[in-house]
Amino acid sequence: MTLRTKRLPRRAAALIPVALTAALLLPGGASHADNGTGFADPAAAAATWATTQLTDGTHASGDHGLTADIVLGLASTGTAGEVSERATDWLAEQAAAYITRGDEGTVFAGGVAKLALVASVQHRDPADFGGEDLTATLLGTLQETGRFSDAGPAGDMSNQFTQTLAVLALDRTGDVPDSAVAFLSSTRCADGGYPLSLRRNPDRCTSDTDSTGMAVQALLAVGRTADAEPGLDWLEGQQQDNGGFGYNARSAPNSNSTALAVQALAAGGRQQAAAEGVDWLLTMQAGCDAPAADRGAVGYMEPVADGMALRATAQAIPALAGVALGDVDGADAAPGTVATDCSPGGPGGPGGSDEGGQDNGGQDNGGQQGGGDQGGGDQGGGDQGGDTGAGGAQAGAEGTSDGSGGSDEGGSDEGGALSGGTADGTSTHGSGGTTSGGTTTSGAASGTDGPGTATGGAAAQGGTASGGLSPDGSLAGTGASGTQPLVWAAIALMFSGAAAYLIARKRRAAA
Repeated sequence: MTLRTKRLPRRAAALIPVALTAALLLPGGASHADNGTGFADPAAAAATWATTQLTDGTHASGDHGLTADIVLGLASTGTAGEVSERATDWLAEQAAAYITRGDEGTVFAGGVAKLALVASVQHRDPADFGGEDLTATLLGTLQETGRFSDAGPAGDMSNQFTQTLAVLALDRTGDVPDSAVAFLSSTRCADGGYPLSLRRNPDRCTSDTDSTGMAVQALLAVGRTADAEPGLDWLEGQQQDNGGFGYNARSAPNSNSTALAVQALAAGGRQQAAAEGVDWLLTMQAGCDAPAADRGAVGYMEPVADGMALRATAQAIPALAGVALGDVDGADAAPGTVATDCSPGGPGGPGGSDEGGQDNGGQDNGGQQGGGDQGGGDQGGGDQGGDTGAGGAQAGAEGTSDGSGGSDEGGSDEGGALSGGTADGTSTHGSGGTTSGGTTTSGAASGTDGPGTATGGAAAQGGTASGGLSPDGSLAGTGASGTQPLVWAAIALMFSGAAAYLIARKRRAAA
């Protein structure tokens, strides 16, 4: 097995113009104080609300995957460092339970990958996280084909979220195998997008937004720009007139899918499309005109702080912050949160400063997710408790299927909240998906045909432990700080880095 050498600083020169353009174009930047929400920094406001939903200010009602997604989201804003540390400590204590799904002898590759990513983002050692060597365990799930697969009596429920999270996590440590990146790039469909199911059948390769958003972010993180470009083109073609994204062009927009697409587009330099996607996300955020307890929350398909909002918010935070998963970094985060005081001149309000912060400990809203969304497709997927990030289009990041039976098709999702369903596996959009431990929001991410059912009752905020809602696409964090650069300084730097940016945008041979 050939290992890549330790990576260089992430797309340093090339990303300067991208990041600065995002600061200027994406709502939430200094030039967008009037963004419709009333918040000077919508991403920080969303992060603040998310912290108030945590049980004991530490975890998302026992849901491992969703808690991990929230940590990634908070890190992307550079705020709530104390909450992030407590949540990361809780994840370390729960590491063994999460990666085995409570069944000794089982290895849930998506859960291992997500924990390893969180550990690196939080500057913990992935080789000793809660007593678990996540790096070695993850590499132990690598097949000769380059695919990361689950191990255990339940069979292999791995999917595109598993693969992309593994590549993103191992890239942080310099241990990502070339075969894993090659396998990821080889899964691309003929139309340029990426499928949720990793079953190799060209005739049934169905691209979806969440999987493509995740795959593009992973490919860009490891420098495979040429492989990411077709996915970026496909994403732009899926964007709807209002700027939002559904799990495919025929489904209604949702926050999870839109967030993953925005992260990928911004990382790939497609700033206009990314800005339009952020504009749509802002219409889903409960702003200063909402009840005080709801302000900052991002709804799944409506701007309401209901049972699906925590997952949707976790997925949306990095997109609002303009940070891709490959760039999220929890170092130097401010310890507290940003107050969402909407009074004129108040912290977080119009014209107000963005500092200060409250660190609220944890209300549990206990809502329930709504039923199936537009389904369709030929990937059906069971979601076992996953935490499909905000809106799960991932088709069950760790567990969606491909329609018919079989271990690789029909997966269960136990943990992922990443975009679309769950970064580590829950079923997100689609009908047909079931969630055993949470509620499925938009069906199963690329789901089969029938109405999605939620077998497990409550979830999301206040729900059961490792079960989560599968909204429609979620996790996938990204790492930039919520502090926005001054407009003129940003413009100067943007132009100084333009040459590097243009070069980076050109297709080049795969590294």
